[in-house]
Formats: sequence, C-alpha cells, structure tokens
Amino acid sequence: MYKVAIVEDEMLVRIGLKNSVDWAKFDMEVVADLPDGQAAWEHYQREKPDVVITDIRMPKMDGMQLIERIRNQNKSTRIVVLSCLEEFELARKAMGLGVSNYILKLTMTEPEIEGVLSALKEELQQQGGRPVSAEGTPLASRDLDLIKEKMLKDFLFYGILSPAEFQSFVSQSGLKLSPARLVACLMEVDHIHQVKRKFKDEHGHLIKMTMLNILSEITSVHKRGEAFYIDETRYLLLLHYDDVHSEQTIGQDTAAILHHIQEVMQTYFSGSVSFGMSGVHSGYKALPRMYADAERALARKFWTGAGQIFAGDDKTDLTGLHAQLAELRACTSIKAMLLPAKQKEYERYLDYFASALGENRKTVETLVYQFVQWVSTNVYEDNQSEKALLLNITEQLEQCDSLPDMLQQVQVFLSEIAEEAHHRLHMSDEVSKALQYMKRHYHENISLQTVADHVNLSFSYLSNLFKKELQITFVDYLNRYRIERAKELLISTQMKSYDIAVQVGFSPEYTYFSKVFKKMTGLNPNEFRRQWMLGAKVDE
Repeated sequence: MYKVAIVEDEMLVRIGLKNSVDWAKFDMEVVADLPDGQAAWEHYQREKPDVVITDIRMPKMDGMQLIERIRNQNKSTRIVVLSCLEEFELARKAMGLGVSNYILKLTMTEPEIEGVLSALKEELQQQGGRPVSAEGTPLASRDLDLIKEKMLKDFLFYGILSPAEFQSFVSQSGLKLSPARLVACLMEVDHIHQVKRKFKDEHGHLIKMTMLNILSEITSVHKRGEAFYIDETRYLLLLHYDDVHSEQTIGQDTAAILHHIQEVMQTYFSGSVSFGMSGVHSGYKALPRMYADAERALARKFWTGAGQIFAGDDKTDLTGLHAQLAELRACTSIKAMLLPAKQKEYERYLDYFASALGENRKTVETLVYQFVQWVSTNVYEDNQSEKALLLNITEQLEQCDSLPDMLQQVQVFLSEIAEEAHHRLHMSDEVSKALQYMKRHYHENISLQTVADHVNLSFSYLSNLFKKELQITFVDYLNRYRIERAKELLISTQMKSYDIAVQVGFSPEYTYFSKVFKKMTGLNPNEFRRQWMLGAKVDE
C-alpha cells in the first residue's frame, strides 16, 4: 500500500478527508494526519510517505516551505495541495515545485478527490523511470508509454528533470529521438465528446491507446521521432531532422507527416485533428520554449476552426468569422421579435463581437454566452415564447472547440426560436394553467402534486401531459424557470447568491442551486455575475 500523509491545520477538514475516501481502492492508506508543516516535515524525514496532501497556510511551517523541503530531498514523492479559492495563485506557484494536483477545500467532492487519487496512483506506478522490469526485461509498450508521459511532463511542466536528465532517459530507454533540429507538433483531437460517444469510451482509455498506437506507427514509418500523451485531447509529436539541413525542407516534410496523420484519423475516427507547430531548434533545453510556441500556434484554432495545421508565423484569418457575424446581423426573423430598443442592443452585441475578434479568447467566449442569454430572455419576455426558455444551448456551446463552431450553434439556436415563434407551441388549457400557476408561485415550495391539484388533474396525468406537450419534465421546467429568474437577480441586484437561491424557490441548501445553475449555464452563480459584469460595456 502507498503511504499517505495529510497535513491540514483545520481538524474537521483533515479528519473529513481521511474518513470520506476509500483509500484502499487506490492501494493507499493514510499513515498520518498532521496539524502543521513542522510536524509533517519531522514525520516525512522518519517515514518517507509516498504521497503528501498538504494545506498551504499553516502554523509553524507553511505548505510552500514544506513542499520545498520535500523537493530538495526527494523529487519522486507525489504532492497534492489543499487550497482555498483565494489561494489559487499560491497553488499555481506550488505546481511549479512539482506538485501533482490541487484540491479546493470548500468545494471538493468525492468524485473530484477520487479523480485526483486515481491519477496519483498512476503516477506512483510509473515511478522508477527506466523502461525495464525488476527482472531487467523490457517493459510492455503500454508501460513504456506511461513512463514516457511521466518523464516528459516532469521535464516540460514540473521542472523535476533537467535537460541532461531527460536526454539520459531518452538514451537509456532507446527512444527514436535525436536532439538535432527538432520540431514540436502539438496535436489536438477535435470534438472529443463526439469521439467518446462514437467509441462508447467515456473515460477515453481506448481512445488514448489507439491514438498512441497510430502516432507511434506513423512516426516509425517516417523515422522521425516520438509521440507523447499530454491529456485526453492533446498529444505531442517530437520530430527530429538530424539528416536534413534546409528549414524549408523540414517544414515541408513535417507538413507531410501531419497530413498523413490527419488522413488516418479521418479514416479511423471519422473525425479531425488540429496541429500547432514550433520552429526548428536543436537540443532538449529548447523543448519547453518549443512546446509554448506550438501551443500558441494551436490557439489560433479557436478563431479559424478545427482540422488545420498552424505554424508559428501564420496570420489569423478572420474572414469566416466576419461572414458568420454578417449572417447573424441579417437574422431579421429574430430582430422582428424584439422591441425597437432591443433591436439596437442586438446590433451593439454584434458590433462588440466584431471589435473583439482575434483578441482575448475568454472575453469572446463570455460574450457568446451573454448573447444567447440576452436573446433568450428578451425574446421570452417580449413574445412569451416557451421555446426560448426550453431550448438549452449551454451544453452545445460547452462542447464546441472553436468560435466558428460556437457561432454555428448560435445560428441554429436563433433559427429554432424563430421557427417556434412562427408555429407556436400548442398547449392544452391544463398545461397552460399549470405554467401560469408555476410562474406566479415559483418562489414557493411547490410540487407537481400542488400544481396538479390546482388544475384538477391527477399527479401522473399532469406529469405525462407535461412531457408530451413540452418535451420536458415538470422538475426540469421549474428549475429552468427559477434559474432564469436567478440570472435576472444576479445581473440587476447586489443580492448574495445564496439569498437569490432562496428568493427563486430553491431550498436553503445552496449546493443544489449552484449545481443546477452550472448545469444550465456552464458557470456557477458568482462566475456568471462576474463574467456578465465584465461584458457589461456592450450595453454602454
């Protein structure tokens, strides 16, 4: 069993974490729970636990000092940081000291903790670095892939390995990689949610193995380097050209390899992959900078769309985005549903979109969510179109890889609202009365039985009628209506979010309100308010 030490000065958090997890499930046992960094350091020197889970702010010795001391003595101990949201910057600094992960104390859930521990177990199983078994026999290719992944990340992201140590690993493991004239190519699997659904692979294990097999085979055929797993959407190709001196030729050969990979992915996965390419550099010392260059190049995918190869000197082509905005501007069916003053606001949103293109990604993503929320709320208010409320676009937007994808979903969303406005929902008198009652009493503790009694129908009959006419359950409709009202209060008042939860009819248990809100908007209530305020200048 791997030995775990928990270091936390808040006793309830410490004991709660110790007792709420099935540690044996991860081949772990908690051998110590300690109240401060000094006690933890003394325990560490005696017992050398495999895992240390530590708070940052503690008496006697804080978590940062503890982590530094452990790292000075041992680079292989796995460390997880417990932090509060306001300590996030400190947690990020801790990551630079080789911390494996962090857990937010106030919001941690059992599934989140188990996800962290599962990743820790995998890291611990990879410890050792050499691709041979205890008997000196070669490891299976899957074991080598895991070790390659760990060693690369320890070098690139955590600073645990030096360039010389990484080079030593490459030599000892027999990787087909030379430090001469290297190109880093960061590959991203487009529309990963669709790929997972197609292969019925929720956790992505099958996809990972398949991707690595394909990439390994192609790099072997071209005799140009190695492939590494980064995360469920990204893989890194390190290609070397020690026999080629022309950078133009290197660029052409690299493009040919990447096109080959795209063709195979299209054939096998019926999907696409995108690439960001670095320039040509020699020596493993340059790899962190090359990775950053490839990542910056790949970031252009958000603006121009999936399935492309981006090089460091490419310019971002925004022509397609301007064309999509022109289509939204020409959407007269939606504008006709708005009052004249609201039509001007609609135009201002699109003007702000146009001015923000190619700038800050987060700002534009926030603007997309604000725009669909604004359209939904205003069309609903002005036309009493139930469809504007029932359509949930958030999930579709969350699964988009790029801004062109997001704007396409917005276009579909507007078309569906316009179509519904044209044909209207035909509701029975009973459902219409039920909706009116719910809108008057949503802030109260109402139930399906309460509403059924009001419209003189049985509980089960009204439930079936609801699903048949609105294609949604009573509870889902009530929650969505309450969330719409909560959004209005978040935007227009300074009320605390937990007071708003009660105001719109959720129980005093704030966690449930927050979960429902995030499911429907992609953000928790406080994030929604912050991001809305950041984009408020669109209405100026």
